[in-house]
Amino acid sequence: MAVPSRVLLGISTVATVVALGSTYVLTSGPAEEPTPRAERNYGDLPPDDFGGPVTLTPSPAPSVSPSASSTRSAKPSDGAEPKKRPTDSGKPNRSGDRPGEQGPREGEPLSSPPAGGAPGSGDTGVPPKKKLRVHRGDLVVRTPGKVVDGLEVHGRINVEAPNVTIRNTRVIVPTGSETAGISNNNDNGTGMLISNVEVLAENAAPGVNGVVGHDFTLQSSEIHHVTDQVHITGSNVTVRDNWFHDNYHFESDPYQGGGASHDDSIQIIGGSNITIAGNRFTGAYNAGVMITQSIRDVDGVTIRDNLLGGGGCTVNIAEKGRGPIDGLAIRDNRFLSDQRIDGCAIIHPSSTKVSHSGNVWDNSGRPVALSRG
Repeated sequence: MAVPSRVLLGISTVATVVALGSTYVLTSGPAEEPTPRAERNYGDLPPDDFGGPVTLTPSPAPSVSPSASSTRSAKPSDGAEPKKRPTDSGKPNRSGDRPGEQGPREGEPLSSPPAGGAPGSGDTGVPPKKKLRVHRGDLVVRTPGKVVDGLEVHGRINVEAPNVTIRNTRVIVPTGSETAGISNNNDNGTGMLISNVEVLAENAAPGVNGVVGHDFTLQSSEIHHVTDQVHITGSNVTVRDNWFHDNYHFESDPYQGGGASHDDSIQIIGGSNITIAGNRFTGAYNAGVMITQSIRDVDGVTIRDNLLGGGGCTVNIAEKGRGPIDGLAIRDNRFLSDQRIDGCAIIHPSSTKVSHSGNVWDNSGRPVALSRG
């Protein structure tokens, strides 16, 4: 395979993650063995918090301005306009689920089932016949073992107690609340379970994320029309059987100093014992799964049995100057062919070893090769 001659990439400077007020976790079991297949080499890519390559040259596409960190630090300007992201062909959004149209509706089916059994509207989010009670304003949970069930929250949910369950609930994050819809990003919210939940922003605005935190399980949920769907800040997280789609992307994002948004479906900035399994990813501009070590080392990550798409490279691994990421297993995933860099399904620095097997292109069944940067 021919090796591209040069790479243009955007390097973003990242502020701290303290401002992200929300988090979720997952528990899992790492594994893996097989020998990696032949790798494509995209050159010497410096560690980039939320980045990796932006445009590969030669390329018919115009160059892309450098992406910026997804950490938020400034108020949005009124003039920010989102870049519209394409939805899956043959798999349209539910009517009315895009902010700014008719408001969210409950449980309308897709016109056709998701391909290959990947999660979609029929099996993620709030069950179709579930009746919801409206709660206006933020909801702070401080009771251990509390179950939040059957709400439509026009605000944010902050979990500050152990073993809280949030299920059958829709969270609509108001404009001006540029943090996360659900967060346990503190020392008290361990053991959080999020199940059959939908999270979206009320209106198109930069700075709204879906779930942020650590020590949580996120399952059977739909997160869409936000910047980052999931932000993992620590250990013991399981993300399974969810549908992530339609990230908001701004060419001029006030939270990135006027640079482009750095939207990811999942970003891991620190932690261990993390499993990402059985999810469906579409619509992220930067990466489907972005692994960095922005706040602490990352190790023990398993990515398996997902339908993965989006991004410059769909799975983008960076070390952030902290050394190799240990225990990284990527197996039995199907990859869409929608990367901005053609054929770049998984990219990693040569010092981080990736155990991978059974990863194929969804449209052809051909094996996926690793790319090195």
